[in-house]
Amino acid sequence: MTADAPTPVRLFVSDIDGCVGEPYQAFHLPSINRLAKLARSGGRIGSSGRYPAFSLCSGRPFPYVEALSQTLGLVVPVIFESGGGMFDPISARVVWHPSFSDELREEVEALGRWMIAHCIPGTSLLFDFAKRTQPGMISPDPAEIIRWLPVVEERVARHHPRLTVHHTRVSIDVLPEGIGKRIGMAWMAEQLNVSLTDIAYIGDSGGDIETLAAVGTSFAPENAIDAVKSVVQRITAPRIAGVVEAYEACVTHNDRFETK
Repeated sequence: MTADAPTPVRLFVSDIDGCVGEPYQAFHLPSINRLAKLARSGGRIGSSGRYPAFSLCSGRPFPYVEALSQTLGLVVPVIFESGGGMFDPISARVVWHPSFSDELREEVEALGRWMIAHCIPGTSLLFDFAKRTQPGMISPDPAEIIRWLPVVEERVARHHPRLTVHHTRVSIDVLPEGIGKRIGMAWMAEQLNVSLTDIAYIGDSGGDIETLAAVGTSFAPENAIDAVKSVVQRITAPRIAGVVEAYEACVTHNDRFETK
């Protein structure tokens, strides 16, 4: 870390795409096993003064995040759909963000129907049917994302002012007001009775910037976009190797408090 947090890191949270894994690519299983071992060492919040608890905060839908949570053996809640929902691996309970009202749900569903009818046919785009709080499209072809992004932005600006368009290299997601990763992280922190300053987060895309600025300790892997790397305290190795590096840096940081 380039700037030491004034308190121990109690919770370490990682984005998935660009960090733990890459879209349309196999996971690096040795590193997954290493993260699972670290997560077991951390356990629940407060179980270890040295190892932070481990969680995820991702724009991916519930089934994907739940499966990765099980793979890593996580025991603390995780955030999916960019803060639209939270899943507790121990109680197997899903809760949806309280700001997702019936009115917003109707707007989300209306935009989703438009995407299916007007964007998907004849393209490599796939509608993300697994998501509930946000309509989205994914494609292994970044050129399709670039082509359709301004079309979706124009539609949202004209017909859905309470929604906001976000994108990555392989996805277009439209989030309703009151939902986002920073809001989701604060929601999770409140549920777990921890401060944002006690949390470390690693992310790589524009949707992570506000969250990285809000937590006490921030990391970005080398493959992150420049706007992300400019706001974090430390840049790590690329992708999942960088997640392991960031977590281990938090352990080293916490050792200073353990020895006092």
